[in-house]
Amino acid sequence: MKLNHLDLHVQDVPATLAYFQRFFGLTLQTRPDAPTFGILTDGHGFVLVVQRAAEGERYPEGFHLGFLVPDEAEVRALQARARAEGAEVSDVIVNARGTLTYFTAPDGYRVEVSQQRAGFER
Repeated sequence: MKLNHLDLHVQDVPATLAYFQRFFGLTLQTRPDAPTFGILTDGHGFVLVVQRAAEGERYPEGFHLGFLVPDEAEVRALQARARAEGAEVSDVIVNARGTLTYFTAPDGYRVEVSQQRAGFER
């Protein structure tokens, strides 16, 4: 079985589309200014669907999604670039699982970027 897509419900569709393009390299498949719906892809089969949330709709505390990168240097470089561009991003965390950082997306949920140590691959 293969994951086909993730559907995020957000308050500001165009801002979220731009955010995932800017920091995570996803490619827009729909109009960039569509106010209620957009589709992004990673070029490897993953699709991120972004739709306008209903009034008051929020993600539960702790909700996040994650991207894997091949090495620690990429985590650090992305975190530094995001900070330099004014994005809200955590310090780099190094633990037994690997190296990671958390971005705070426009709607407040978190996006993890991590490199996993050998033996901790999922």
